[in-house]
Amino acid sequence: MAKFPWEDQFMASVESFVAAGMPAHEAASLLKEYIRLSHLTKLPAILDFEHHPELLDGSPLLEPDTDIHALMHAIFVPLLSRFTLEGKENFSRVIPALKGTGVTIVSNHLSLFDATVTQMLLGREADFTKYAEQFFFITGRLVFTSDFTRVAGRAFRTMLVASPRDMADNESIRRELMRLNLRSFKEAKERQRNGEALVLYPEGTRSRNNTMLPFHGPLFSYLDGTVVLPVAVEGPEKILHAESFMFGFTEGAMRIGEPVFIGAASDAPAGIPALDASQFPKDTRKQETMDAIGRMVAALLPAQMRGAYA
Repeated sequence: MAKFPWEDQFMASVESFVAAGMPAHEAASLLKEYIRLSHLTKLPAILDFEHHPELLDGSPLLEPDTDIHALMHAIFVPLLSRFTLEGKENFSRVIPALKGTGVTIVSNHLSLFDATVTQMLLGREADFTKYAEQFFFITGRLVFTSDFTRVAGRAFRTMLVASPRDMADNESIRRELMRLNLRSFKEAKERQRNGEALVLYPEGTRSRNNTMLPFHGPLFSYLDGTVVLPVAVEGPEKILHAESFMFGFTEGAMRIGEPVFIGAASDAPAGIPALDASQFPKDTRKQETMDAIGRMVAALLPAQMRGAYA
């Protein structure tokens, strides 16, 4: 079995696990299992629509692979042992809105493993575990075309979409990609109404310099009519930098801000303030609303990380 180009750097991560208190042989075993699964994990069946377009009639939601989920949990328990969770009371405030109104968790994006960080930090709180298990993440299908990220993508509940770059680079299947996105959007809204929280990274890609990028205006549709919970993470970029294949052991934090309902105040759940997008000009409404949420996330970060929303 041919080695992946990233394997040697990845295996050098053993030292970080030792620093976190894990025996070296146990850390090496976990990392080798990730590599093994990277060789074995296949492209999700629904993404083979170039040969089987009928697959687009099925759900674009991927449930986690049981073995991969367990592996990622074993890897990240020690790596997250020095991470703190702030603002737990704000998550408690949105629990009544999970069913009916729906909740969208909006976060900055620093690492390939942000989804794992988000789910595990909330999931390790006994009061929130059952809710974290029902999170689902909007994930670009290109994640599953990479031998390194394909495994990480199967560790949690994923709603598949095609990114603007994906569509631009694959004009021959643009129609199928648009169909995938429409199907994903409709199902995401339905799942939110049924009590499953959507986790969204509106920058659309990982920051390469640890500072925030502008939020994408078209993603407003996912937020519209839901309670938005702004979340900021600091530290995942040191666990795995965007340009690295080696895990690090570091302190970090996830901070949960005050929730806001996107819509008219008369429609907001009790105790949740409203951000009415209709206050903005029609032609800039989506972007201005996303920028307002971006500033809420940025306010939870150190000044040097706020980037576009400094």
